[in-house]
Amino acid sequence: MITLDTWILGWRPRDLNTGSLPELKPHCLQNYFTDDVFLQRLSKSPQDDPRAAALEWVKVWGNSLQWEDLTWLRSLTTLPILLKGIQHPDDVRRAKDYGVDGIFCSNHGGRQANGGLPALEALPDVVKAADGMPVLFDSGVRSGADVAKALALGATAVGLGRPYAYALAVGGTDAVVSQLRSVLAELDLTMAIDGYRSIADLRADGAIRRFR
Repeated sequence: MITLDTWILGWRPRDLNTGSLPELKPHCLQNYFTDDVFLQRLSKSPQDDPRAAALEWVKVWGNSLQWEDLTWLRSLTTLPILLKGIQHPDDVRRAKDYGVDGIFCSNHGGRQANGGLPALEALPDVVKAADGMPVLFDSGVRSGADVAKALALGATAVGLGRPYAYALAVGGTDAVVSQLRSVLAELDLTMAIDGYRSIADLRADGAIRRFR
């Protein structure tokens, strides 16, 4: 899965106020600073020279992929390739032309750009453009009712981002299991309340937005 939805970090004054930026707090980048390939790019360890390591991260982060890179990526693997962060039908069709196997409709969240289009509103057009290609969905999914809406609008599968992370922080593995079971239970009850016996029935009827 290739993430496309955040080329650069957005303007978030709270991060500026707290200094919660990678360049200022290198410990935010431990997933890079513990990666063997990334460490080979450094002359000193992140512990010895955190500033140089953070600046090297900026070089990697700022080197955004281009459409043409998909040809190279496809040549490296026979595994399915999914693009995460697609919200425009034209991008879906272009992705298909490059041999992509699936789309992940998402706007990444995290308040990167104020006024951005909610991913759920983009989902129907993305599904239509995909024309049978799998379309996964996340962005703002917090409950079983949210899952039902995304499935009704055509999502092949729905991802849970933050709820499981919150549960993990509060109660570890058992809390994650409880959280997922709660979401599934709410989805089941929501479908029952609305008279749907199966996800196929839910998808067949679809959904429309009545109020803003």
